[in-house]
Amino acid sequence: MEKASLGEARTEQGRSRVQRSGARDPFPADSFETQPAVSPATDEGSNPPRSDASATTGFSAGRTETPRLRRVAHHLAVFTGSFDPVTYGHLDVLQRARGLFDEIVIAVGHNPDKPGVFSFEERVDLLNELVGELVATHPRGAAVRVAHYTGLTVDFARQVGASAIIRGIRNVTDLNAECQAAITNRQVAGIETVFILTSEKYAYASSSLIRQIAAFGGSMDTLTPFVPDRVQLALRAKLDDPSNPLGRLRAEQAQD
Repeated sequence: MEKASLGEARTEQGRSRVQRSGARDPFPADSFETQPAVSPATDEGSNPPRSDASATTGFSAGRTETPRLRRVAHHLAVFTGSFDPVTYGHLDVLQRARGLFDEIVIAVGHNPDKPGVFSFEERVDLLNELVGELVATHPRGAAVRVAHYTGLTVDFARQVGASAIIRGIRNVTDLNAECQAAITNRQVAGIETVFILTSEKYAYASSSLIRQIAAFGGSMDTLTPFVPDRVQLALRAKLDDPSNPLGRLRAEQAQD
């Protein structure tokens, strides 16, 4: 009690000095509100109502509650392309993208400007085999699944709930073409595009170039640095099929 009285006396002395000096008391007595103590264990009917702040944050007076954790968004991206055929460049971009997203859907699309050498089913089968080997070799990273679609890429991306579209970039020429498509997709569908640079050793390898090498009589061994062995075997089979665009082109070149 003596300590309390001494403290009160000092407080009054301090207020008197402030008043005599004409300075404004920064802590007037009426600025403090005394809150009644709340027992942690009270009956339900005796608990005081929570303020707006406590209702928002999940905390209430006199008790400690763990705030609810906000659910982290699942970042899914679609890696689009014709993949006709799939190359090491495609797989290189995929592996790099696996470190950026939670899930990736390889979306095999139909390009009306490119005659298809492999059917949708054949491309999906090849990708499933190659992606399975990639994930088994490098288990860390995003989950990957393969699908095919027709129509607009942005429509498919919205259908699977994608937050971004992945596009591989080999050089400045690719970048110029892809920038226009990326801006259009963002304006039309509000979906972003993520550009991933492929490795330097695949910078000049493309599916169309590989088809040309195979069709114009180039040695299949020259394709070893650019496509997996199973893709080479599939290309050889297409060259012997006269009903396939690649086989027809090879036959025309042989006649000339």
